[in-house]
Amino acid sequence: MTKRLFIGVPVSSLKAIQKVESWKNNSRMRLNKMNWVKPENWHITLCFLGDTPDEKVDLLKQLVDQSFNEVAAFNSKLEGVGVFPNRRDPNVLWLGLNSLQNILPAYQQLGDLLKQNGFNFDQKPLKPHLTIARMKYLADKTIIDTLVKDYGQTVFDMVNINKVVLFESLLTPQGPIYKALYTREF
Repeated sequence: MTKRLFIGVPVSSLKAIQKVESWKNNSRMRLNKMNWVKPENWHITLCFLGDTPDEKVDLLKQLVDQSFNEVAAFNSKLEGVGVFPNRRDPNVLWLGLNSLQNILPAYQQLGDLLKQNGFNFDQKPLKPHLTIARMKYLADKTIIDTLVKDYGQTVFDMVNINKVVLFESLLTPQGPIYKALYTREF
């Protein structure tokens, strides 16, 4: 059997949740077909592993421990709003995170250990962000442009980064459910 796995850092902010709720309830925003990510699912994806054999889960726990054993909890700015892949053709709305230097050596070590142990994973450079919505159809794209322009440099909150999690992603018609298989607190 396999599990759809990723390694990520959960992020929570009541201030950001309240701001995103106000955007969701905007009458112009509601013209767009968007799948909003539940705040309890907000996270920074470090490594997306995809379908992974069950028997590899214990090894993944060890690699996470080995990589993050010297990381201490720290604060990061939840700052800015943006879109992927670009403003002309957006399909993901995100909130940015700054000041993640404390986690970068562990992130790089994790990537090296995953490669050494034969794991296939998405090796894109880390662009720390929280996906808050996926856009399916935009009837009013200008509201997205306005959001990015108005909030592109806004600091929403300081958030505590204090753990990394091996998640299983269970896909359902109501949206994904992220189940923590292992948590490494720091």
